[in-house]
Amino acid sequence: METFKEAKKKFKQAFTEILTNKNSYENDEAALPAYAHKNPLIDYLFWKRLQVVFNFAKENNFKNVLDFGCGSGVMSYLMAQNGISVTSSDIEFSPLRLVKEKIDFPAQINFIEGDIINKNLPENSFDLIVALDVLEHIENLDEYIKLFERLLKPNGVIIVSGPTENILYKIGRKISGERFTGNYHVTNIKTIKKQFSEHLIIKTLRRLVFPVILFEVFIAKSEKK
Repeated sequence: METFKEAKKKFKQAFTEILTNKNSYENDEAALPAYAHKNPLIDYLFWKRLQVVFNFAKENNFKNVLDFGCGSGVMSYLMAQNGISVTSSDIEFSPLRLVKEKIDFPAQINFIEGDIINKNLPENSFDLIVALDVLEHIENLDEYIKLFERLLKPNGVIIVSGPTENILYKIGRKISGERFTGNYHVTNIKTIKKQFSEHLIIKTLRRLVFPVILFEVFIAKSEKK
């Protein structure tokens, strides 16, 4: 078992080493520059979301988790290290492969590379689906929300986080540097939340504010019994 603080230190060091040796669009899209950033506000905003979700998963004793858009694999690693069965998916694993060269991931994680729409995962497989800072990249979001509904067990929960894309968020992105363009975002958390509310029951879990809301974390619950 590993604490959040211990895992953060390990991954932040790995990200820094990776970015020193290799710049790529995929690493930027997976937010490695943000998680490795030395600015304390950026550090807080990005790592705090992971901590909120990790604590929620532990407190609610979830057993089977889908980490959708797992990126660098931090959340998958944390959950698996704490006894949770994890399936980690992403369109492509190039950032994750670089991280795995520096960090040993628990052997029991089931990694799925590619679009899970085409993977025929069994229905009612997961009691928690995590989608952190990934859905703002997706245009055909309704298709994935319906997939999540099918994959959830009765009374299952989805946790979603994403940026507000408000003016202060955009200003902060410019200040942070050229690797924070965000040009791969096609929507924002407000629109994502509205689309989820058309299918599921939603509730805000946490808003990260400085001095206005920059990121939001919400949960969406299935009505299946």
